[in-house]
Amino acid sequence: MKTVILFSMLAALSLPIQGVDAAIDLYQHGKFQEAASVLSGLIRQNPEDANLHTWRGKTYLKQHCWDDAVLEFEKAVEIDPKNSLNHLWLARACGKKAEHAFFGSAFTLARRTRKEFETAAQLSPGNVDIRFDLLEFYVQAPWVVGGGKGKAEAQAREIAKLSPRHGYTARAEIYEHSQDWGRARAELTEATLKFPRDADAYADLAGFLLRRGDLEQAEAAARQAVSLAGSNHEARLCLARAQVELHRNVSDALKDLQDLAVGPLTEDDPEFGDVYYWLGRAYLTQGQQAEARVAFEASIRYDPDHAKSKDALAQIRQIP
Repeated sequence: MKTVILFSMLAALSLPIQGVDAAIDLYQHGKFQEAASVLSGLIRQNPEDANLHTWRGKTYLKQHCWDDAVLEFEKAVEIDPKNSLNHLWLARACGKKAEHAFFGSAFTLARRTRKEFETAAQLSPGNVDIRFDLLEFYVQAPWVVGGGKGKAEAQAREIAKLSPRHGYTARAEIYEHSQDWGRARAELTEATLKFPRDADAYADLAGFLLRRGDLEQAEAAARQAVSLAGSNHEARLCLARAQVELHRNVSDALKDLQDLAVGPLTEDDPEFGDVYYWLGRAYLTQGQQAEARVAFEASIRYDPDHAKSKDALAQIRQIP
């Protein structure tokens, strides 16, 4: 594909701007600044609409505007304090801000992150996604800010009660964090055996296998996930990644990555920064350096902290 076509893909047309649905459409097509602009106009008309503040906060998170994101989610919580998702997003924003803060501020923000995750779980105890966020916090955070393996294991048990299939993923995440690779793999493999029609189970296994460098098995698991649910974007990315790394069916991977890069991508889908990184890798495999450069630059625009895209772009620039 010519570079000009890639540029046109990055500037894909969006729907006419009409209300929050149009803002969400812009957001899901990676046009975060435009979405924020639409939402700002809507908020001027409806300043006490918590949903509008939540969506503007999401656009700020995507743009790495941590302070602005926290303020938006705080406003949403202030307007609608019983909405668990408002607390969930405030926790996520505080967590991101903590990752980029100095030690003292990071400590305070981490404790607030835990508090907001726990509040979200208390408000919606049956929400598996919220419990996964809380599990991830417990397994990654030090005990001094409220983390701990025991707490993570308690969340995994609760998740398993709510969804036995997700219980395997929850336990695997704890094992993987402890570098108990064998038990993590066993949990994810068992999930595919117990739930052979669940595409997400195969996608979870594929993602783990990619992280462990088992490309052949990762490709097989991802292909099974895609065969069960072709709309599973995480599985499609996993399959494309395996194909690019294996230098196998790269033309198919390239087409799939191009399609993913256009969007829409929801909160449950891969990040645009990651999609464009692998698109760049696919172009390099095909010897298309100009197109790869454009893709890596796009990845960095979406995620200025994307180290792999920065390294890849630096290597391209060194090529005569």
